[in-house]
Amino acid sequence: MTVCSCVCLGRLCTMLIRRGGRVDARDSLLSETPLHKAVRSNAIDNVSALLAFVARRSSHLHVADVAGNTALHKAAALPGTDLAIWNMLLAADGAAAAVKKVNAEGETALQVAQRAKNSLGQSVLRAFDAQISN
Repeated sequence: MTVCSCVCLGRLCTMLIRRGGRVDARDSLLSETPLHKAVRSNAIDNVSALLAFVARRSSHLHVADVAGNTALHKAAALPGTDLAIWNMLLAADGAAAAVKKVNAEGETALQVAQRAKNSLGQSVLRAFDAQISN
């Protein structure tokens, strides 16, 4: 059973996870995980439910789709990504390393945000980078 392969309510997503839903499942087209899809859909409740679950197992922030894009890359590519999603992604285990990860084009999440003209993403990623550099 795949979790949150479509946008659903956070409570439903949590229920599917608790009943054995696969948070590591990938779709056949882009090799996206449920976390990739939740970020791309700007589904705050789903991102929260997925991160709460995967934080206890392993860092899904490093998992990349077919183009090498992580959940952070997905958020960076979409100027409308909610600040709450940015906060959750950057508060998750492994965020410091995930920010530095490059996709298949050799771009970090910050570089993707710059290319997408995502000013919020650029600001958040720069502030996070400054925080972890101190």
